[in-house]
Amino acid sequence: MRILSPAPWRRSAPARRPGGLVAVLLGAVLGATLLLPAATAQADQDKSNVRATTTSTAPLASGESAWVAVSWTADQTVHDWSTTVTAPAGVAVAYPTTRGGGDTSLYGSATLVGATTDFTAFRLAVPHAQRTSFPVTVTSTYSRCGDNGQCKDQGIGNDGRTGSVTVTVTVPVGPAAGPPFTQDTTRVSITAGSDGFQQLSFTGGQADLADFRVQVGALPAGLEVAYPGGRTASSPAGGSGLPGRRTDQVGLRLVATGLAPGTYTLPLSISWTAAHPTTTNGTVTLVVN
Repeated sequence: MRILSPAPWRRSAPARRPGGLVAVLLGAVLGATLLLPAATAQADQDKSNVRATTTSTAPLASGESAWVAVSWTADQTVHDWSTTVTAPAGVAVAYPTTRGGGDTSLYGSATLVGATTDFTAFRLAVPHAQRTSFPVTVTSTYSRCGDNGQCKDQGIGNDGRTGSVTVTVTVPVGPAAGPPFTQDTTRVSITAGSDGFQQLSFTGGQADLADFRVQVGALPAGLEVAYPGGRTASSPAGGSGLPGRRTDQVGLRLVATGLAPGTYTLPLSISWTAAHPTTTNGTVTLVVN
């Protein structure tokens, strides 16, 4: 038997490749993949619209240290509020000690309720050499939802829970107004023959005074004066300086063992350093009974 080979003009039809279908499916998959980040970004978008409503703080004086505030508002409620401040060289920044002193939060709580206003407070110490306004950079961070469960309900991942906003706020600066200090104690009464410390009270003006010292001048016969620690002058009990708007006392030991009863005027030399060292004169009335 002879096996016949296929006729040369009869060829098997090639198998059809589903190239069009594969391309369509691949395009659909790639398109969905490319859309995922955009969808995630849309879900994680910060819609709280946290913003500062303060562009300039209350004015401070050269040499003044005081609390200032920046107000905030938001369209949606945010939590876990924290604010830090960066100031130019020479300007010291301090925060409330209730949070450890490393940052400040809102006045009402650590939550800024949507459609309301609250403020953050921080203390600035302006050097005496600062005569013009200056900017401070205020950065606030917050959580856009409470716990992880709430974030999940809102379609927010752990990385999208936090938000932040940074603003620049101007601090106006002008000259200090009023006297540098007030002597509150102008009259002291002691007993003849006594030997003890008396306190003279002083209140600072608008600006801080460094190296505040009080020394008694010429003494009436029979009276001696000594100072705490054997020094040649007396400084405030709370430290070497007299902070603005604060009251402190300086101690004088009046040794009146040889002083007759009567009324005496004791001259005082009062010195301090602000923009430069300054000395002025004062008096205190001494009544010896």
